[in-house]
Amino acid sequence: MNITIYYLTKKIILQQVNQHSENQSIINIDLLKKSEVLAKFELFINQTNLEELIIETVNLEIGLDKFRKCFKYIYAAGGLIEKDGAYLFIFRLKKWDLPKGKLDMGEGPEEAGIRECEEECGITQLTITETLAPTYHIYKHKGGYALKKTFWYAMQTKHTGVLVPQLEESIERVEWFTKAQIHEQVLQNTYPAILEVIQRII
Repeated sequence: MNITIYYLTKKIILQQVNQHSENQSIINIDLLKKSEVLAKFELFINQTNLEELIIETVNLEIGLDKFRKCFKYIYAAGGLIEKDGAYLFIFRLKKWDLPKGKLDMGEGPEEAGIRECEEECGITQLTITETLAPTYHIYKHKGGYALKKTFWYAMQTKHTGVLVPQLEESIERVEWFTKAQIHEQVLQNTYPAILEVIQRII
C-alpha cells in the first residue's frame, strides 16, 4: 500500500521500502532528520522538471508519522454528495472542488464532514453511506507549510430547497453534475486530490 501526498500538481509517494531496489534517487525517510526531510521537500517542489518524489520507509505508519511531524498537521472532512444520479460540487478560487473543512475541537470526522457540507452548500438531510479513502495535501501556511489529512464520505440527501454557497469561504457556486457533466466540466479544472476522491464515480 502507498500513500500519495499532493503539493499543487506534484505528488509525493510514501511507500514500504523495497529491499531489492537499486534506485538511489529514492529517499529513505527513516534515515533523515526533520530538517533534512524539509530540505528535500523544498528542493523537490522547486524543481520544475520533477513531478513525483518517492519516499520509502520500513513501516508505512511510522514513516507517515515522521513525515507529518515536519509540517503543521491539520485534520479536515468532506463529502461526495449524491442525489438522483447527480453529484454536488462547489466552485471556489476558480476551481471545482468538493465541500470540506477543518474539524472543530472535539469534533469527529463524520460530524465535521456533514457540518462542513451543510455550511458550504446550504444543504440539509445528509446521510453518510460509505467511508472513502482519506487524501493528503500540502500547502503554504503562515510562512511555512501545512499537511492536511481530509476524511471523505459518500453521502446522499433528500434536500429539495435552494442551494446557498458560503460566500465568506470564497465559494461562488454550488452545482449538481451528472457523470457526463463531471467529465466535461470538472475533470479539467479541479485538484489532484479531488480527482482521487471522485475516481470511484468516473
